Amino acid sequence: MATQYSKLLKRLDLEKNTQGQYVGGSGAGGVTADNRLYGGLVVSQAVVAAARTAPAMHLHSMHAYFLRPGRPDTPILFTVDEIKRGRNYHARQVQAKQGDAIIFQMLASFAEQPALAGEAMVSHSDPMPKVPEPDGLLNRDQARGRKNWQDATIDVRLCDALTENLALPPTKSVWIKPVAEVPADPIQHLALLTFASDRAFLSTAWRPHADVGSLHGASLDHSLWIHAPIRFDDWHLYHSHSPGAANGRGLVQGAIYNRQGQRVASVAQEGTLSYQPR
Repeated sequence: MATQYSKLLKRLDLEKNTQGQYVGGSGAGGVTADNRLYGGLVVSQAVVAAARTAPAMHLHSMHAYFLRPGRPDTPILFTVDEIKRGRNYHARQVQAKQGDAIIFQMLASFAEQPALAGEAMVSHSDPMPKVPEPDGLLNRDQARGRKNWQDATIDVRLCDALTENLALPPTKSVWIKPVAEVPADPIQHLALLTFASDRAFLSTAWRPHADVGSLHGASLDHSLWIHAPIRFDDWHLYHSHSPGAANGRGLVQGAIYNRQGQRVASVAQEGTLSYQPR
């Protein structure tokens, strides 16, 4: 198993302290190339903390805000509050702190898994875009010239050209998959998909503006809806589109499909679009 990936799995297996809080934070598997705390790690750890308090339920949506930049060298304390326990739905509020500072908040909703028989349910989704198969496609980190790209925890394969210096339409598709075996625990599959959902996402909103400079954006919020049980041990297609950008912020919406073409999740995020002019 890849070293960085094994470190990530350890970071997602949160410890519970004597105050009932879950202890997370970064490590070599969760720090970006410029030594910032990766937002996807914070979101995925928050999802694990919330899911641990609702073991008989299934996450169907979460909405989170990044309130302050996190520090990669400081533990994060996740406090989970039970704010609803209904017959079919439970809700949890998660607050993440480093020291006395609240850096992140999340509201998550869990539901009973619907019975397969005896219930009339409707279902539809947009079809999965037609893209090349992942085998043989270029790894995104390799294409961007990142050192030690082989150590990445999530393999991201490009279906479209990199933005580089050319203004392109605000739509993008990538294949994503963990680089090694995923533990059997369903919460780990969910956490890894959540972690990956923050990869190569905000840059979709920058594609039409890539000719003016280089992006230095930051995520402001992150929302995730789960439509089907997650088995993240195979390739998933992550298709994203930015419907608009204004006031120094860009909005991105995404859809995640499994290899069979089933839409298993939807994602939305707004982030800042500051840049360095060329």
